[in-house]
Amino acid sequence: MNHYTCPNCSVHLNVDGRLVLAIKTSDGRHGVVLMSDTLGDYNVHHHPSLNLQKGEKTNFYCPSCKGSLDYQKDKDMVRIFMQTEEGEEHTIIFSAIYGDQATFQISEERSKSYGEMAHKFLDPEWYLKDD
Repeated sequence: MNHYTCPNCSVHLNVDGRLVLAIKTSDGRHGVVLMSDTLGDYNVHHHPSLNLQKGEKTNFYCPSCKGSLDYQKDKDMVRIFMQTEEGEEHTIIFSAIYGDQATFQISEERSKSYGEMAHKFLDPEWYLKDD
């Protein structure tokens, strides 16, 4: 099992196969989403009152420290950390746009991309560039 953690407080974010994250929409709706912790699986569960629409930008937060999970180099992306059972550490970056299926697994050795929207990022090393 992979372990996912908050980059701000290091609390574990996954429980029973799901990432547990807090979100807030641009119009102030907020709640909790449960996302599959399998990279490339885009099943998301949330309360119907969130009424998320495809293409809608959401802001993600740690449910423990309430710290922003925005990726500083691209505010439309979210950043968390992952450690594999073998102890390998990776940065996971995924789209904060509801319905965009784009996830990147980055380590010092290699990077992998998942999802049909990953092609939006034409430069495969966009995450390495300085601001």
